[in-house]
Amino acid sequence: MALTWRDRRKYMYLSVVGALGFLALIFVWQTFFHTTPACSDGKQNGTERGVDCGGSCALICQNDSRAPTVLWARAFPTATNTFTAVAYLQNNMVGAGARQVQYSFQLFDQENNLVTEKTGVVDLPPNQTIPIVETNINVGSRSVARTQFTFARNPVWTRIAEGSIVPMRVSGSVLAQDGTRLTATIHNDSVDDVREVSVVAVLFDSSGVARAASKSLVQGLMHKTSQQLVFTWGAAQPNITRAEIIILPSFK
Repeated sequence: MALTWRDRRKYMYLSVVGALGFLALIFVWQTFFHTTPACSDGKQNGTERGVDCGGSCALICQNDSRAPTVLWARAFPTATNTFTAVAYLQNNMVGAGARQVQYSFQLFDQENNLVTEKTGVVDLPPNQTIPIVETNINVGSRSVARTQFTFARNPVWTRIAEGSIVPMRVSGSVLAQDGTRLTATIHNDSVDDVREVSVVAVLFDSSGVARAASKSLVQGLMHKTSQQLVFTWGAAQPNITRAEIIILPSFK
């Protein structure tokens, strides 16, 4: 039976009221019950692979993290009873950095007895190679035969946004023949100023073995400027054939 005009109008009104009611329910749900996924809400939601980590979040989940590889660790005598300890790390998290990572250098004697331990905290930038240097380690009258480097706990990694690190470079390195002095120039070619940046220099002999290291903190490198770097060692370093200078930039 065909619907009358009155019935059609009634069904039209009911459809409109139903649609408005449905939209009202959606509004109430969105306003009072639904929360947009965020990387700080304490929940695993959205594209996250864990609670507030992975997916669209900068924080990398622990299950997806890989600890740095310790390529080598050594301690060099720098003065009477004093050593400098160095560890070379390979960052296995490309494009990621970790803040406030606790570490330890342990120095052992020939009988594998612990001579001393030096602890510290470091930010690990997204460099492929990361040197960590501890200076002025006093060992008293003990000798040092072996060095071990460890982290107190696994680093917590965060993806570093492209462009958040000011690009810098080093040029014109000159090493003195006796290995006691190394000079170079650090350049900030960007349009951004740098408040501070750490620079590490390591000397290698003809066999590729590290023989000395030093670090320097550059304060306030303005945009489009350069600054001379000077590294010195108190004693001659024989058979040095290569100097490696690595910039460890700060990151957000």
